[in-house]
Amino acid sequence: MGEETRRVIYGQLASDLSFVTRALRASLNADIEEFYDTHQLPSGGIAILCLIGLNQGLSQKELGEAIVLKKSAMTKIVHEMEAEGLVERRKAQGDQRLNALYLTPDGKAYFDSLMADMRVQQDRFLAPLSPGERTLLFEMLWRLIDGLEGRDRDPRGLPA
Repeated sequence: MGEETRRVIYGQLASDLSFVTRALRASLNADIEEFYDTHQLPSGGIAILCLIGLNQGLSQKELGEAIVLKKSAMTKIVHEMEAEGLVERRKAQGDQRLNALYLTPDGKAYFDSLMADMRVQQDRFLAPLSPGERTLLFEMLWRLIDGLEGRDRDPRGLPA
């Protein structure tokens, strides 16, 4: 006779944010790794490319504040993208001490392709949720992040 499968009881862990987000991340990891391999960008590189693409002229300081990466890792990835011809640094208008980041024409083409693939991936991840549930999920997640960081922002670029 085969081994009987028991239903695991999670108790308090079922509503523990750390546990649930770790379980979610583990469920997404294989798909995410394949996505990084397909697009040949290091971890964090996709977020950096997208943030620059959505915010042409973003300073490295602003990028560092927006992204969840150590400054040294972010700087390394930006340097690699610059060497690959995807990103260029220019002196920021009004403050020559800051570098403003822009996508090159190749970077823009890459960004457009990446965004299309990301939409397909996200639709697959979020398929169990209705459009309204998706909106609510992200609104609540950003509210949690902001509460933990003591910030007040709207990640969609709208006034808070």
